[in-house]
Amino acid sequence: MSTSVWIINLAFFGVLMEADLGRRKIGWFRVARPLIATAAVIPLYLTALPTAGNDLALQALSAGIGVILGCACHLFVSVGFDPTKGKTGRAVSRAGFGYAVYWAAIFAARLGFVYCSQRVFAASLGHFLAAHQLSATALANSLLFMALALGLARSAVLAGRGIAARGHRGAYQLEEA
Repeated sequence: MSTSVWIINLAFFGVLMEADLGRRKIGWFRVARPLIATAAVIPLYLTALPTAGNDLALQALSAGIGVILGCACHLFVSVGFDPTKGKTGRAVSRAGFGYAVYWAAIFAARLGFVYCSQRVFAASLGHFLAAHQLSATALANSLLFMALALGLARSAVLAGRGIAARGHRGAYQLEEA
């Protein structure tokens, strides 16, 4: 596995943890930061969009899994309204250890799959791809689409929950721990 794969994955993990861990206001930059980072990297790795065989199905399935995992991260995030912040208050979130473990497991699984596909089960994976009419490019793209979908879903749900908290100011006050 190339060093760039490690660096990019660890950088994204760091950006995500910096953006979300602890008590944080929900603003446009916080919602967009992981998306901006993803959008900056994808053109470097997305070289082609294979459509033969089952390539499109694999890429779509991976994006769907990314959406599910990105939405599921909010099981570990509480969102509320803090009336003491700013002139009119602001939406805030709190994410802790469970959130960090959730994302660490996702990134570890992604890196583990890439490592094992090159070193441990490369031959088996090649046979699987051939038997199911999948290309290696589609497999690589599926990891990219999953990452993009993870970020989009995480950001969309965070933005939606922030808007809901602002709309229900009194009902969603986040308690101090």
